[in-house]
Amino acid sequence: MAETKVIIMHNFEREEIYNIMRNIKAVMEGKGDVAFAVTTENSLTMKLGEVVKAVASDHAYMKANPPQQKED
Repeated sequence: MAETKVIIMHNFEREEIYNIMRNIKAVMEGKGDVAFAVTTENSLTMKLGEVVKAVASDHAYMKANPPQQKED
């Protein structure tokens, strides 16, 4: 199994984050999964390897268990 590609963003505005994600997804289309994360107070105290592992794990969980869409 290929290792998950992870993008960690720090100190970006919400709209900047969405633009970054859209652009990276467009460039990476068909080239594998990319997991995105923004830093938190907690993640800034962790070792980078721990953050990458946690982001990849959360990404795998969300792919296997997508949130349910609300029906109107």
